Amino acid sequence: MTNRILTALAIRIAGIFLFTKIFDHFGSYFISIFSISAFSGFDEILNEPIDKFYFTGTFLTLANIVISIFLFVKAEWISRKLIKSEKEIITELNPKSLSKVILLTVGIVWLATSIYLMPNFIEFCFELISRLNGNEDAELTDFAAANYILKTILALILILRIEKISSWITKKI
Repeated sequence: MTNRILTALAIRIAGIFLFTKIFDHFGSYFISIFSISAFSGFDEILNEPIDKFYFTGTFLTLANIVISIFLFVKAEWISRKLIKSEKEIITELNPKSLSKVILLTVGIVWLATSIYLMPNFIEFCFELISRLNGNEDAELTDFAAANYILKTILALILILRIEKISSWITKKI
């Protein structure tokens, strides 16, 4: 396998993942728009903001579909533009390289989850600060802040210190 083929494969997978992200928010987005507009009182009060939200969300959904199809169909063209020389990828499987792959995968997944949950963590922090400042009405959301912080720190350590950690693991074997 060459680096250009691997890049095209990664671009295709990114296009598929981008396309599947549409279904994560598609149902809740359109159901919330139509249910709010179904109530006559809300329709009169929120007509303009709902229209802006609806058209912006619809445009972003369509843009997501177009970009994901473009990435999937034109993956070879993009990889040719990104990778100028085509080299064969040679890897040997040994304990150190295998530990690097496993640790790096875990670190990237934990970091991606942390980035995805960052708005929830920020909301939790605002509610906690409000609660600590004496606002008894502020309710804390059900968010595992300690787990979030620990996994984020561990993910950064795994990614930034992968060489030392994999060397330490292979010494123990």
